[in-house]
Amino acid sequence: MANVNLLLQPLEHPRLSTETEWCCLGDVALLEAQRFEPVILSRSLAPDQIAVAYQKIEAAVKAGAVVVGGFISSPEKNVARRLASLPELKLIRVLPFSLQHYPLTPGAKRRILEGKTLILSGFSAGDTALTRTNCIKMNRWILQLCAAGIADEAPVISSLRPSSPSVCQMPPERDPAAIFL
Repeated sequence: MANVNLLLQPLEHPRLSTETEWCCLGDVALLEAQRFEPVILSRSLAPDQIAVAYQKIEAAVKAGAVVVGGFISSPEKNVARRLASLPELKLIRVLPFSLQHYPLTPGAKRRILEGKTLILSGFSAGDTALTRTNCIKMNRWILQLCAAGIADEAPVISSLRPSSPSVCQMPPERDPAAIFL
């Protein structure tokens, strides 16, 4: 049995940013992975760029890397759908809103109990808005966490512009990656 927790718990870990108070749900042992692979894909990427990024991410998963992402943009969600078929998939999902507002789906619960998922949030309980500012902060945390592991190449990322606090698109179910979580 993995070191899992289905209750929200505060978390401090050397690989996590100290600029915030973290809360988690799932297997904290995933933070001890030797390699992390970030999934930060912009909607503005061309289909061939997304295909190249997917091949790199899939190869990393097959080599034992833990995938780290928010799975918010449509390319990220599409990658998540494709990765879901890989039995070796382990992931850390970083949320751009409070974990207290995360709907624990049956798939997420199963993956957590199997020791294959950790869900993290650095946002306070009252922070429910999915804003561009929160998405940018989340992406920076993802990159910091992945830099703490062993990385082969720079991730494919969108331009991070912290200016506009416009709201990101999010489907009504409030869980963009419910397809595999």
